[in-house]
Amino acid sequence: MAPVQDGDVETVIFVDVDGVLNVGIHDEGAAPLLLRDEDVKMAQKLWKRGYKGPEAHCVAKLSALASHQVGHDEDATYEKLMTTGGVEVSDVLVSRLAALIEAAGERCQVVLSSSWRRSHHRNRRRILEQALSKHLGKSFQSQSTTALNREEKRAADRLRTVGDYLSDLCSQKGQAEAAELRVLMLEDFFITAMNGWQVGLQSMNSVEAAERYLQGRARESKRELPKVSVKICHCYDDILSDNGIRMQVGSGLTQSRFAEAERFLLASCAPKEEAERGDETPPFPAALVREPYESGKERGGIMQLFTSMVRAF
Repeated sequence: MAPVQDGDVETVIFVDVDGVLNVGIHDEGAAPLLLRDEDVKMAQKLWKRGYKGPEAHCVAKLSALASHQVGHDEDATYEKLMTTGGVEVSDVLVSRLAALIEAAGERCQVVLSSSWRRSHHRNRRRILEQALSKHLGKSFQSQSTTALNREEKRAADRLRTVGDYLSDLCSQKGQAEAAELRVLMLEDFFITAMNGWQVGLQSMNSVEAAERYLQGRARESKRELPKVSVKICHCYDDILSDNGIRMQVGSGLTQSRFAEAERFLLASCAPKEEAERGDETPPFPAALVREPYESGKERGGIMQLFTSMVRAF
């Protein structure tokens, strides 16, 4: 495949972290549960012993998800995607993001749209940058973020914030700068299904609806713009475990979603004659971590509870 030529294609990748570069389980009324190795091992041990304490639902969910098949071309359980060694991102998933950044070519801007963009997550952000640097084989630092002063609590807030960034970006650009602008959004929308939530008067009942919304935001500028193409990889699954537990999961940048994103990026890089033929390139603290998941909240008491339970057993 021919390399991307300067001026041909510019790429913007909006990156959420929680639910994209790690796996989280929605827990009604509380911050989501992060699937990390320490907590999974403890939960599995307590589950086998029939633990019935106040956090039994957390134990059940973590145990069930860890042993559940991912699907999405993974041929593995979710244990493959959990975080390890006290780091709050999965090395497997970070490596896939690095591969997408490489596939996008030199004119690629990575925009952090996650709550990790905020100042109180600077240590998490530094660890993520180090992990990406390792996989890219060169130093990586966050190049840009969406608005820091924007309060985001729901899926609609996140999509609107990204739309605002895209609208501002396109208002500054002209057609001479690039023949095509590609927009890739990696997002779990606060572990939310595309079930008809509203952004203004528009109903988001599919990923395609959200992509059309961003297309519209890109066209708000009256300037002559390059061709704009949009792809959203929605890292969300509604899971029914083998033992009957239903979970909403921010399921990460799975193999199939990675392949979708890679095809989107590489298709735009193909020489014109290849595109006409339709060729495509195939495919922290010792606590049960509640993901920062935009609110930054963690609930630390459960690990003390787990510790006491282990001693009791």
